[in-house]
Amino acid sequence: ASGDYHTALKLFNDALKIQREIGDKEGEGTTLNNISLIYVARGDYDTALIYLNKALKISKEIGDKEGEGTTLNNISLIYDARGDYDTALKLLNDALKIKRELGDREGEAITLGNIGNNYYARGDYDTALKFLKESLKIQREIGDWNGVAINSFNIGKNLFYQNKQQEGLKYIIEAYKINQQVGNYELEQALIKTFKQLGLTKKQLQKYLKQT
Repeated sequence: ASGDYHTALKLFNDALKIQREIGDKEGEGTTLNNISLIYVARGDYDTALIYLNKALKISKEIGDKEGEGTTLNNISLIYDARGDYDTALKLLNDALKIKRELGDREGEAITLGNIGNNYYARGDYDTALKFLKESLKIQREIGDWNGVAINSFNIGKNLFYQNKQQEGLKYIIEAYKINQQVGNYELEQALIKTFKQLGLTKKQLQKYLKQT
C-alpha cells in the first residue's frame, strides 16, 4: 500500500508542476486536495492540513466556491480525526452554506452526512440522526446509491447506540442490499464486521434479506 501512495504522490506532484507552469489555478487546487487525502490516509494530518490550506487560499483567490466548499469539508475531517469537533463543525457549516448557495445537492448531502458523523462522534445521537436522515433523503432524490448505502449504515449504527435494534437492523440490511449493487469495498468490510459483532449468521442474514 505504501508503494501505491508513493506512486500516486508522484503523479499528483507531476500534475501540480504542470498546472503551476500553465497557471491552471483551479486544477492546482484540486490536485492539492488530492495530495492531502494521501497524507490523511497515511495518518499525517499536519502535512495534509498544509496542502489543504494552500488549496483553500487558491479557491478564495479565484472565487472557486465549489472548490472552497469541498476543501472546507476535507479540512473538517482532519479536525474530526483530532477530536476537535467544534472547529470541524464550524468548517462544515461554512461548507454547507456554500453548497446550498451553489445548488450542489450532492455536495450538500455529503456535508450533511459529515455534520451527522460529527455529532455521532460527540455522542449526540439524536442530532446526528437528524442530519444523517436529511442527507439520506437528498441522496435518494438524486440517485446517489453509494451515498445511500453509506448513510443507511451510519443511521443503523446510530440507532443501535440508542437501543433501537430492530429499526437499526433495517437500515443496516438496506445498506447491505444496496452495496451488493454498488460494490463499495470499505463499506462491505464494515458491514461484515458489524454482522459479526451482532452475532448474525449467514442463515439469519438471508432470512432478514427476504423479509425486507
